[in-house]
Amino acid sequence: MYCKRILILQQTDARFAERNKELCGLVKLVNGGNSTAVTVFVTNADVKMLGEWWLLLAFDRVPRAFRLSTLNNCAFDLPLQNLDTVSCLLAKREDRCFEAARAYVGDSFCDALHRQMDALTRPETEQIQPYEQFVASTDNYYGAADVDSLRVQADSRYKSVSEYSDAFERFYASGGRTDYYDSVRAEIGRVFVQFPPYYPLIRKYTESFFVRIDFPRSDKYFVLGVLQREGRIRYICYGLPADREGFSDKDFVYVDNSPVGFYMLFQDADTGQISAINGLV
Repeated sequence: MYCKRILILQQTDARFAERNKELCGLVKLVNGGNSTAVTVFVTNADVKMLGEWWLLLAFDRVPRAFRLSTLNNCAFDLPLQNLDTVSCLLAKREDRCFEAARAYVGDSFCDALHRQMDALTRPETEQIQPYEQFVASTDNYYGAADVDSLRVQADSRYKSVSEYSDAFERFYASGGRTDYYDSVRAEIGRVFVQFPPYYPLIRKYTESFFVRIDFPRSDKYFVLGVLQREGRIRYICYGLPADREGFSDKDFVYVDNSPVGFYMLFQDADTGQISAINGLV
């Protein structure tokens, strides 16, 4: 269904504007067919200052970031989005990231985007840009919801884990030998949206992304992640927190890390087979 939203950017930091002028702009969002078209126009920005301009967007509180190649009608397409609740920040990345302007429609998620600016725009995030939804929401909000409804919402996240498990099983049941990652791309992407990033492992491996998945009603958890090499996803990783001693399995590799180590399983993204990885742990 056709839908259009115009968000007017309001300056929040005058130092990114031209002298004696106020930075302003708009973000146009248009739903048509199976995609959302995004157009960004900004005026009076001081473009002589070194750094990168970024647009941070959140649809239904799911954040993502896009580096802008121009401030004059920069346009790109996204998969179809719900435009009822949208927040956005115009950000400038120098030695770190700074907010220059913001806008929203519906409930504001701008403060949460502000807290995540550095994480969303750092180089590691740019390298895995195909995963636009990797960085899950960290805003902690409750409103007037009762405890039971909060539990239902929390438990519903695990549907994405179940869907990924089903896709995993379908691949092997079909006798698949190649393109494992392509066959589960959509399901694993939903898991990455639903669960929080696990930064200790993201920092350990370049070109990686990991999430922490807590077992419902338990203090136990595991991690799920991907390793990218030369622009391609090469391994899917499954990790169980553990001490080095007391566990032995030929398929698992012990990954020493802080604050906790993991027994990690590395799965080849092409074949789906367990791979022995040397030099990464």
